[in-house]
This record gives sequence, C-alpha cells and structure tokens, in this order.
Amino acid sequence: MFTVNYCEFNRSNSDCDRIYRPGGSGDYLFLLLKTPMKFHLTERSIISRENACILYTPGISQDYQAVRKFRNSYIHFSTDLAFEDTYQIPVNKLFYPANVQETDNILREIQQEYLSRNLHWEKRLCNLTEELFLLLSRSLHQPSYGHLPTDSDLLKSFQNIRLTMLKNCEENWSIQRLCRETNMEKSQFYHYYKLFFQSTPKSELLQARMEKARYLLTNEALQIQQVAQACGFTNMQHFSRYFKEWFHCSPREYSHRKIV
Repeated sequence: MFTVNYCEFNRSNSDCDRIYRPGGSGDYLFLLLKTPMKFHLTERSIISRENACILYTPGISQDYQAVRKFRNSYIHFSTDLAFEDTYQIPVNKLFYPANVQETDNILREIQQEYLSRNLHWEKRLCNLTEELFLLLSRSLHQPSYGHLPTDSDLLKSFQNIRLTMLKNCEENWSIQRLCRETNMEKSQFYHYYKLFFQSTPKSELLQARMEKARYLLTNEALQIQQVAQACGFTNMQHFSRYFKEWFHCSPREYSHRKIV
C-alpha cells in the first residue's frame, strides 16, 4: 500500500537553490532530477547529471543544491510494504534509469491525480506509485543482452515475434516459421532467443498453451478435444501427456475438479 503525501512535477526553484533536511522528511522521497545537482552523501559531494534519480529513505539526511538551474519532479510517500526488498531499487544514492521518459510520464500522472482528487483518487495514486517502482525495478534489473544495446532493432524484432507467438499460441510455430520471421538461420535464431529471453521458443510456447488449456477447461461447454485443438494440439495423447506433466493430473481429472 502506497500513500502519496505530497508531489510536484517539473518543479523549478530559484537558481542554485538548496534543499537541506538533516533529519530527512519523515517519509520516503523519490526525485527525478531534470538539471545537474550537487549532493552531499555520506561525507562526500557528488554532482549528478541530468535525469539522475535518488530515493531517500525515512530519517536519512537530504542535502542537495542546484549547480545552476533548479528543476525536478518528486513524490513524498509512505508505505507499509517491505519496499527495499520488494523492488530492489538503490536507496540514498544516485542512479540513472534507462526509461526516463516513462518515469517522467508516471510522475506527471501522479501529480494530476493528486491535485484533481477525483473519485477513488487515493487508490489510483497507490496504483500509479506501484507502477512507477515496478518500472524502475525492471529498468535496473533487466537481463544482460551481451554486446547488444537494449534498444537495438534486433531485440525489438525478437520481442515482437515472441509476443505474437505467445498471443497466438494455438498456431503452428515451427522453427522454420520463426526463422523466416527473423530472417535467420536456425542456430543463429536459437542463439539470440536464448540470449534475450533465457529460454527457448518451444518451452515458452508450451507454457502458454498449458496455461490457456487450464483456463479453457473451466468452461463446461467445451469438450476436452476442443480445448486441445484450441491450444494448438492435434494429438490428444500429446496434449494429455503434457498437461499431466505440468499440472499432475489429466485434463479430464482437472475439468472434473473444477466442476465439483
């Protein structure tokens, strides 16, 4: 649960203005810095670049000053979560997220919701704040893609074909089709898929089909053979074998349990 105590978006202070709270602000403070700032952290000074972030925990001294112009976005918030363990975001030190524009957009939405106080605004603020820290956590802990930058055209191409495959898992996704979609040889395709997603297309496709099958089996209007076909299986024995490996019961047993 997150409670936003105060927030501002794109705030401009006087040039070289200083914020000094030796005992902290009594809550968490998250800052996105639009201009370089000089920070006093653990007995040393650091000058940040643009688009740096910092998350102050309660009770920690907050001491920073604009190098020249002063502009930032921030939220003061409280939470009853084990926040640092859950999101694994650095605290009380500078960091630079990869998705600054998305971070900024959420901070703007938070301020709009905070000021408008529309119906269910507190719940909406809680959701937006969680979205903010999920975004930052993903940015900071995304998998390593070797020598490729995370915004490379190749990575985007693989993300798109993977999403299409998993959304349409009932279709025939042969390795030949995947190679045609990416214009690659088989060994090259497998290499990059494993590098990007730490898995194989066969494993992820099977998982998507099994999850879909489990959901469809809750529909009493469907026969088990119809469920199998809707999940891309033409062989009932294969379908039953895979389902039992995943869920430790047959499709018929699972369907019966749900009815009971």
